[in-house]
This record gives sequence, structure tokens and C-alpha cells, in this order.
Amino acid sequence: MLKRLQDDFYLAMLTLVGAIIVLCITPYGIYRLYHGNYIVGIADLLMVLCAIIATRMAWRTGDTVKPGLFMALVFCFGVVLVCINLGVDGLFWVYPFLVFIFFLVSPLKAFVLLITMLSCLLLIANLRPGLVFASQFQMVSFIVTTTVTSIFAFIFAYRAQIQRRELKRLATTDSLTGAANRRTLNDQLAVAINEHQRFGRPYGLMLLDLDHFKQINDHHGHNVGDQVLAGLIPLLQSMLRQSDQVFRFGGEEFVVLLADMKPADLTKLAEKIRNGIASYLITPDGSHMTTSIGVAMLQPDENWEAWLHRADMALYQAKHEGRNKVVAG
Repeated sequence: MLKRLQDDFYLAMLTLVGAIIVLCITPYGIYRLYHGNYIVGIADLLMVLCAIIATRMAWRTGDTVKPGLFMALVFCFGVVLVCINLGVDGLFWVYPFLVFIFFLVSPLKAFVLLITMLSCLLLIANLRPGLVFASQFQMVSFIVTTTVTSIFAFIFAYRAQIQRRELKRLATTDSLTGAANRRTLNDQLAVAINEHQRFGRPYGLMLLDLDHFKQINDHHGHNVGDQVLAGLIPLLQSMLRQSDQVFRFGGEEFVVLLADMKPADLTKLAEKIRNGIASYLITPDGSHMTTSIGVAMLQPDENWEAWLHRADMALYQAKHEGRNKVVAG
């Protein structure tokens, strides 16, 4: 449970907001019902119920987008209803909900929802003077303070979103080549195993290693070797489907994960990649690089470690048999 909260920021934020709503709003809802203010009391408890439902849905499905949007919409509607019934006293609830919404949905969606909510309040206030605001001055003050708060909340949320994306990119990709890293490979192999076991989706794996790469570093330096590795990724991607995933396994070894792949097509594609690298991946002295490739189809009831090991053994065999060839494991 704690690991999921650590790994999924939006799930953690949605859970936090849900917990705060339950703990803070429930007593108010009960208090309102006890004192006969049934509309506000019911609205409060409905927001609590929706927060529980949305949080539970996010935990069960792993999807935080729909539950977050659902909760944000309910909050906006509930705040408007509370303000209409409580007047000035209800305006105090706008500010915490204004911040909550930026934790539930993307910054742009949150900003649009807030503008819509505030516009509804202002429209009602102009149609029914005295219902929400005690005076024009109070209404203007409310507009200014909520607008400033919304702008700063948007800036903070947008900046935090950019930073989270950059941190995720750094944590999941290889900095030199731009390919996904070993950690991401392990995660995606686990996903492939799950989809294969549940839906029978066929998966293929390629493990390729550039032949005699050490000589590039020894003769031309590591900077040239890095340039060769970086140039390999766009070359691979030009020969693969958009859905195929490339990972740096370590050193000059790379893994390609392919969904919906037949055994014959896997070997054919591996040969295409082998020929493509031999034709287009060239060292500074004009020599052509070659690669050895081991391929393996995912077998029933096989874990990803065994699957990857078969591809590794096939690669070893390709190396042992003279390199620059494809071997199926």
C-alpha cells in the first residue's frame, strides 16, 4: 500500500484529499443535519460519499484520471450549493476546495473548473443580490482573492507537473541513448507476462549486442563509442513499429519488446534489423558495425526472467557461432 502511494503521485494526492474530506466534512454534515439544515448537510455528506467512491475506484482500477475528475466536479457543484444556502459563511469553503482541485486533475482542467465555478457564483449573486454576498465590495474582494489564489495555485501545479514528468523521464530512460532503462524493462516484461497469461497476447523479445564494440572504444575513444550507441536507437526505431519498445540492457546490449508478434515475423524482423545495422551504422573510420541477435517468443506459464534468459542464451549462441547472425531461443 505504501509503495503504491510512493510510486503514484496522483493516487497519493487523491487519497490524501479523500481522507481530508472524510475527516473534515463529515462532522459538518452531521452538525448541519442535527440543526435542521438538511440541504447543506446532505450536500456535505454526498461529497464525503463521492470522495470515498472515487478513492476506492482509483485504488481498484489504478486509474486516477476519471475518479479525480469526478471528485473535482462533485466538489465544484457542492461548493456552489453550499454558498447558495449559507451565503457569506459558505464562501470560506471555496478556498480549500480551490486548492484541492489542483491535486485532483491537471492544472488546465482545474483552472477551467474553478473559473466555471466562480462564474456560476457571480451569476447567481447578480441574479439574486444578497443571497451569496453581503455587499458589492465583498463580492469584488472575493473575486480578487480567489483569482489571485487560482493563478498562483495553477502556476505551482503546472510547475510541479513539469518537474514530475522530468523526474519520471530521468528515472525511466537511459541518459546517453534515450532508450528506456533496465528498471523500465523489468516493469514492462511483467506487464507482458500479465497480458499473455490473462488474454493470450503473444509477445516477442530481441536481445541484440553490437559486435566487437570494445574495439571502437579502444581505437577511437569512449566519446565515439557513445555516439555510435546514441545513433543506434533512431536506426532501430526506423525499422520498428511505433508500439515496439527499445531498452538499454547494459553496455552495448539492447532489448526490443514486441507485442502481437508471430514467431516467423519475429525472426524476419530481427534479420531486417541485423541487415539495417550492418548497412547504416558506420564507425568514424568508415567500417560497418554488425550485431548479433537472440530472439525468443514468450511461452505459456513462463516468467519474465526465464524468457529473458532464453533470449540471452540465443544471443550467446549467435556470438559463439561467429557473430552477425540471428538465433532463436
